[in-house]
Amino acid sequence: MLRRLSIRSFALIDAIDLEIDEGMTVLLGETGAGKSIIIDALAAALGERIPSDSLRSGAKKAVLEATFDVRSLPAVHQLLTDNDLTWDSHELVLRRELSASGSSRCFVNDTPAQVSTVRELAAHLIDFHGQHDTHGLLQNTRHRDVLDSFALSAADLHTMSISWSHFSEAQRHLSDVLNKVRTADADRARLEFILKEISSIDPELGEEIQIASDLLRAESSEQVIVLASTVRDALYAGENSAYDQLQHAREALQQLLPFHADLKAAIDDLEGALISCKETAASVGHLAEPEDFSPERLEELRQRQVLLQRLIRKYGSLEGAIGEQKRVSEERALLEDLDHVVSEAESRVAEAGNQALSVAKRIGKLRRKSEPILSESIRLALAEMGMPSASFHVQIDQGELSPHGSDRIEFTFSSNVGEPLRPLSKVASGGELSRVMLAIKRTLASNGNKGTMVFDEIDTGISGRIARTVGEVMKGLAEQQQILCITHLAQIASLADNYVRVIKLETAGTTTVAAESIDQSLALVEIAKLLSGSEITDVSLSGARELMQEASNTRSRSRR
Repeated sequence: MLRRLSIRSFALIDAIDLEIDEGMTVLLGETGAGKSIIIDALAAALGERIPSDSLRSGAKKAVLEATFDVRSLPAVHQLLTDNDLTWDSHELVLRRELSASGSSRCFVNDTPAQVSTVRELAAHLIDFHGQHDTHGLLQNTRHRDVLDSFALSAADLHTMSISWSHFSEAQRHLSDVLNKVRTADADRARLEFILKEISSIDPELGEEIQIASDLLRAESSEQVIVLASTVRDALYAGENSAYDQLQHAREALQQLLPFHADLKAAIDDLEGALISCKETAASVGHLAEPEDFSPERLEELRQRQVLLQRLIRKYGSLEGAIGEQKRVSEERALLEDLDHVVSEAESRVAEAGNQALSVAKRIGKLRRKSEPILSESIRLALAEMGMPSASFHVQIDQGELSPHGSDRIEFTFSSNVGEPLRPLSKVASGGELSRVMLAIKRTLASNGNKGTMVFDEIDTGISGRIARTVGEVMKGLAEQQQILCITHLAQIASLADNYVRVIKLETAGTTTVAAESIDQSLALVEIAKLLSGSEITDVSLSGARELMQEASNTRSRSRR
């Protein structure tokens, strides 16, 4: 249930803070006062798209915040848990911030969140119905959603969706396999070419590095021998080498040792140096020996390097070439066993299809079992709203398998006795559509749907006694879930439990929309305006008072 709505710098609104109570709350105000702007702000806070010009002129940032009591909404708690958005409160705070640059950010319980997550939460919190939303009833997909809300659980719909997904995946796999069959000969020739190209070279990981090193040594062998010989001779093998000089020095130090005992450490250092000289000379000694780099060997290395570089240019690296060789080999093996692969793919499609059909049949039975109850509930609600002769039926026919089952669902309607049932989209007027939509919402609410419902001028095409009965249906809905409503009909407005007055102010060359909760006495004046226009007369006041008194008496009788 919506508890608070805070709006800052949105459209014509500078600042509005509203406390929303349970029951039915009506927004009152003259046409153009800005009532729909408040509803737009609420929708934006819940993740709906924000027009680029929604920021108030001159403002740097708009902030829209809606606070909900979610104690009776376990699905919301589960979504919060799944998205790591829980906190220690029974309230849920959704905030949307819009910057002057046009970008926006969403927050759930002060934690940044994706707009998709906010919309998913909003689906469990609030149900918007604008003056044009009744046209959604003309779409068959909406008809299916209404029936499923009444007949199926979320688990049923999820199971159908998953089954369809598995079936679709199996069909795609079979299609890919059959495409391979059609192109098998060409694919086989292509794969054979790739394998022959790589296998004929038969590369090894790191081989190109070793060949490059060998070629560098071969092309610089004379310089390598000279340098290596110089190092070897200077350190150990040559006349008057460092090793010999260090030996002489060590012998002299040993003769001095009886006179200076502290020279022992110096002798140890020289012995370490002797070892280093000998080991270093040995490590380069083999480089001083001529290697067998014959012209034939050099040419062999160069030709091998050319072949490896060809593979590297084509596959990015020798590792890539070797990986491609393995992949192509496996693909070729698959082609050799295509009959078996096709058979397996067909079996997989059949199995997944049978599973999906089984789920579709099961949910189809649930739909057909619930359809008479839903149709009769809607018909009775229409009768209460001034359409006693109306007939309503949810037509369920066999259709093609889809993510939603295999049923084709359509609302059929007749407003008069003796007229046959026909598709709702072809026979219902605007006023009739509004009442059908309310009848549906009343039925779904009695089936356990909770949350907040928002009606933005859905009273199009109705008036007088019918308007009163429509308002009473809305009032009945408000006993089970919170209602927020914009209406231009006094017959509906007078039934509200709570009132918010919306006004447009023009000061210092600027226009501002303001809103505040008002009591019954002030609401009486606003409802009188709905009866007579901007000029309030004694007759309109008396009419408004009579309507509100009648609503009060009705409430008193219902509490007994």
